[in-house]
Amino acid sequence: MAKVLDKSLMVNILSLLAYRGASFLFPLATLPYLARILGVEQMGVLALAIACVLYCSTISDWGFNVFTTKDIAHHRDDKERVSQLFWSTFNAKLMLLVLTSGILLSATGLNPAWHPLFFIILANCTTLIGSLFSFGWLMQGYEKLGKTAVIATFGNFCAIPLTFLLVKTPQDTWLAALIPGAVSMISALITLKFVLEMKVIGRYRFEPQEIKQRITDSMDVFIAIAGANLFNSVNVVILASFTSHYMVGIYNGADRLRKAANSVPEQIGSAFFPRVSHLFGRDKTAAIAATRKSLLLSFSLSLSIVIFTWLFADDVVALLLGKDFIPSANVLRVFVLCFLFGNISYPAGLQILIPHGLARQRMLVMMAAGVVNVPVCCVLAWQYGALGAVWSMVMAEAFVCIGIFTLMARHGILRDYLSPARAQVASVNDSAV
Repeated sequence: MAKVLDKSLMVNILSLLAYRGASFLFPLATLPYLARILGVEQMGVLALAIACVLYCSTISDWGFNVFTTKDIAHHRDDKERVSQLFWSTFNAKLMLLVLTSGILLSATGLNPAWHPLFFIILANCTTLIGSLFSFGWLMQGYEKLGKTAVIATFGNFCAIPLTFLLVKTPQDTWLAALIPGAVSMISALITLKFVLEMKVIGRYRFEPQEIKQRITDSMDVFIAIAGANLFNSVNVVILASFTSHYMVGIYNGADRLRKAANSVPEQIGSAFFPRVSHLFGRDKTAAIAATRKSLLLSFSLSLSIVIFTWLFADDVVALLLGKDFIPSANVLRVFVLCFLFGNISYPAGLQILIPHGLARQRMLVMMAAGVVNVPVCCVLAWQYGALGAVWSMVMAEAFVCIGIFTLMARHGILRDYLSPARAQVASVNDSAV
């Protein structure tokens, strides 16, 4: 059996944690300052603008971070195929980015009620450009995130002094939205230099058929992610529709702390994903062993965070957000319950269902949860405000988790992952076939 935990995988795990985690942990350093300077209401406005831009990001990413990463990991010894995957993915992302951001900016610019949000949204759209040139999906496919992690970490670190220097009043909310995008663009340009030095990408090519194929192949993953957003970022928009910017600010304060707390366990599954994809067709027993370690580690960390939060949420909120955000403590306690479901169902879907050809079934589960969440969130947000919106998200995450494991059981996969002995027999049988 191939070795599961080696130096390369450990470096990739640590690099991905830094690469993704820095985007949550470094903003945590400025959160106390922003919470006190902007206030609860403007923090709510900022959260609403970021949620709108996140929809553009979700569409422009289109599941490429999963499917293209998997394909590059599988074909990384074939430079011609990697080059084709790279340019078709880049062109598809660029086209989707221009389309979605254009629609969003036109809608906010032409709607008088949304004029206060227009410049904040425009400023935060710079994050879309940074995302386009970050090429994390390429680096992750090669399990070489070390340099990218250093660049991203440095970029996020630079955002800290810029925030303190530039954001001085509630009227500077647009600057708070601009700074993350500006540093992400600088980091992305440096990353581009390292991508070119890898010499795995051929000259520019525009192949409409390949672009269409990339979009088609990633469709199921995109719909699954879009479904997840129907019980994630959409809850912010629903809450703003039924309550006030103040209530959105309370929700956003807890949400930012939740994302920072989840920055480590959330990325474990993503770090293991390219290794599992690479092993699945070569050594299924090793792939299953890697998945088991990934899920166990992710759940253990998640449970520890939940226990800590329930004990010390009031102290954490008072310290990081200030007394005006004290109502966020109870919202945060409920929020972290999502970890117990999402940090199991998401990596299980990536590492088990997708390699077994069940991406579409996974998509249907996540979309169903998202669709059900919308009316549930409307009712609960209307009745209970931020607490209602977050309880709706917990129920949606639980729905997805149950659905993922039901799919595994129905297709006879679950037993292989629960029993190492059965996994080895299954691998031998697959090899014989």
